[in-house]
Amino acid sequence: MAQSIPQAPRCDRIEWLPTEASGRRYARLHGPPGLEVPTAVFMQFPRGAQTAEIERVARATELLGQAGLPVPEIYESRPESGWILQEDLGDLTFAAAREQGRNIAGAYSEAVALLSHIETLQLETSPRPPLDERRLMTELLQFVTLGLKLPEGPGASLKEDLNRIVQSCCQVPVALCHRDYHSRNLMLHEDRVRVIDHQDAMPGPANYDRVSLAYDPYVELPDEIRDRIAGTSNSVGEVALQRLAKAIGTFADKGATWSAFIAPAARQARRLIAKHDIKVPVLDLAFATLSTSRRTSAANPTSDKTGNARPQGSATPPAASDAAQDL
Repeated sequence: MAQSIPQAPRCDRIEWLPTEASGRRYARLHGPPGLEVPTAVFMQFPRGAQTAEIERVARATELLGQAGLPVPEIYESRPESGWILQEDLGDLTFAAAREQGRNIAGAYSEAVALLSHIETLQLETSPRPPLDERRLMTELLQFVTLGLKLPEGPGASLKEDLNRIVQSCCQVPVALCHRDYHSRNLMLHEDRVRVIDHQDAMPGPANYDRVSLAYDPYVELPDEIRDRIAGTSNSVGEVALQRLAKAIGTFADKGATWSAFIAPAARQARRLIAKHDIKVPVLDLAFATLSTSRRTSAANPTSDKTGNARPQGSATPPAASDAAQDL
């Protein structure tokens, strides 16, 4: 029996996918009309979403696809109705593959190699502001408010440490960043690595995506492999700290099973502070307060959404594509 979502294409069956961190909802449409594919993914934007925002997301996907990035193909876009219909990439994320015990060293190498292409691009659809000093600090302040539960904000000493992190991040060459490049936004589909949740790509520190992938709290990886993926570029430790703090703030805001990832992220942050001898004693103490809970499995709290989701900086070092060979 055909099923439908108001204002969406009718189909044989609708399979709603578990929600993720964004306000968008996703459904797998079985038997989508007019398409020579068995399934497609329906992206529904929140009620009240601006038409311009939906157009921006569709345009970003089209531009990245035209530039050669393995993002989902868009079949249809109806901004006035609040949805996009796109290619179904299945359910196998890097995180899921690792949980299943698969050897995905080659996939990690391919994902790292893709970064050397992403960072050469410029994207007219990037949100504003970019991942600059203002946004980097805003995210750290959200970490303080949400992750450390200090609604009054940081004290003078913690603020000094946060400023030190941001200023180090701002010394890194600027390039286009995916901005959420990790094991739950990288898919394995028909023996290819595919990239989702890419629509908010924006200029930022050129090594941001590398540290996002390297120090991803969703998966268990040996520290030496994480460090090889991250590389040795300028301020790699500080950029990683900013990313981990931002992630902790998001996990704390989402709550529930997302909180399971706070302690692993905080422990990794403390390791990097020691490894790179970063002088942020109060921030280190803050991470310590978050890292002492019982270690929790990095299993996905929900299934991933699927199918879907700068001036040029220095190039990714060639060795990066081999960094995950021991996975």
